[in-house]
Amino acid sequence: MKLINHIIPVDIGNNKKLIINSLNGTMDKIDISTYNIIVKWQNQNEITPIGELETSLFENLQARGYIVNNEIEETGKKREIINTLRANDNKARESCRHLTFVMTYDCNFRCPYCFEGLGNPQKNVISPEYIDAALKLANNLESIGLFGGEPLLPKTKNAVEYLISKAPNKTYNITTNGYYLEEFFELLSPLKIAFIMVTLDGEEATHNSRRYLANGNPTFQKIMAGIHKYLENDIPIRIRMNLDENNLEESNRLKQQLMKKFAMHQDKLSFEISAMMEMNSKEKLEINKKLFNEDKKYSYEEREKNNTYWGRNSPIVNAITVGSKIRPTYSFCQAHSNNFLVDPYGYIYPCLPSVGVDALAIGKYYPQIKFNENSIFNRNIEKIEECQNCIYSLLCGGGCPLKLDNYENFYKPECNSIKDQIHNYLPMFYNTQKAGEA
Repeated sequence: MKLINHIIPVDIGNNKKLIINSLNGTMDKIDISTYNIIVKWQNQNEITPIGELETSLFENLQARGYIVNNEIEETGKKREIINTLRANDNKARESCRHLTFVMTYDCNFRCPYCFEGLGNPQKNVISPEYIDAALKLANNLESIGLFGGEPLLPKTKNAVEYLISKAPNKTYNITTNGYYLEEFFELLSPLKIAFIMVTLDGEEATHNSRRYLANGNPTFQKIMAGIHKYLENDIPIRIRMNLDENNLEESNRLKQQLMKKFAMHQDKLSFEISAMMEMNSKEKLEINKKLFNEDKKYSYEEREKNNTYWGRNSPIVNAITVGSKIRPTYSFCQAHSNNFLVDPYGYIYPCLPSVGVDALAIGKYYPQIKFNENSIFNRNIEKIEECQNCIYSLLCGGGCPLKLDNYENFYKPECNSIKDQIHNYLPMFYNTQKAGEA
C-alpha cells in the first residue's frame, strides 16, 4: 500500500503543517516529525511501518483516505469523482435559474477605482425588445439581478419597470450605488428582494472623497437616507465596503455604527467587506487578516452575515472561514454555470467583473442566441490539459480565467490563485481562527 499523490502540505509555522487530501477534502494538522515520516513514505510503493508510532500513523492516514493499494486505485478514485462532477454539471446546465441584467453601462458616479472605467462611453439603456430576448435564455427562472454601470438611474426607470412587469414574482437582487434608492422605492418595494447591495467606502468624509457624482458633489447623506427607508420597510440591505489602507481602520467602526443605528432591523442588514480588486495579493492578505481578526469571535453563521466575503474564497479556505463542507470542484466558480449576465447590446457575460470586456463575452442573446465555443462558460478541469494530473485541480477548478495572461484560449490553467489561497490565506485564517479559540 502507498500514499496518494494528492497530498498538499501547507506550512502553518511553529514546526507544524497542514496536510490536505485533495481527493476527499480532509485536512489534518501534523508536527514536523510526522511530516518527515510522510515524506519518507512518499518515495515508497509499498509502505512498511516501523515501530508503534509509524504503525499508528499509517492506520490514521488509511482511515483518512491518504493510503491506497496502488496508483491505479488512486487514478480510479479521481476519475470517479470527475464523472460525478460532470454528471452534476450537465444536469445543472439543463436549466437557467438566474439572469442578471446590465441595465446600462452609464453611471452618475465617477469612482476613481471603478473596474468598468471612468465615464463608460456606452450609454444605451436595455430596450424592451432586448429584455424579452434575454428572458428566453431562462427556462426555469427563479431570480433576477440588476447591475450596471448603475442600474437605478432616472433614465433606466422605464426599463426596470418593464422588466418587473415581465417577471413580477421572481426574487430580485440589486447592485447599486444607492443614490436613487428613494426614487425607486415605490417600484421596488412590492418585490420579493433577496438583498440590495449598496457601497459605503467609509464614514461620510472618506466615502465622499471616493464615491462622488460626475459633477463632484457628495453622495453619502442621500445614500444613507435611502438605506434607512428600505430597512425600515424590511427590505434587505447589504453594505459593500471596498478597502485599502486609507479606510481600513474606519471600516469596522462604520460597521458597528450601522449595526447600532439599524439594530431594530438587524435581520435585514448584512455586509460585504473586502480589499479592493486592484490591490496585490500581499496587500489583500494583510487587510483580510485584520478583518478576520475582528470577526473570529463570531459563530460561522454570524461571521458570514457580518461579512459575506468570508464565503467567497476557495472551498478549502471557506472550511475555515465559514465552516462550509469541502467539496470537489469541476470549474472555478458560478461564471461557468447557467447564471448569465446580459447587457444592452445583446452580449452574454459569465460574471460581474467580466461585463463590458468583449473578449470575455460567452455569446450573444440578440438577435439570436449563440454561444462561443472558446469561452469561460465551457471551461472545466477536463478541458484543461494541465489539470488532468494536477493535485490542486479538484480544489480550484482550473483557477480564475479572468486572471489569464490573455483571452485567446480559455482552456489553460490559472494556478496562482489557488496556490495563494492554500499557501498564504489558509495558514493565516487557520492560525487566526485557532488563536481566537485558545
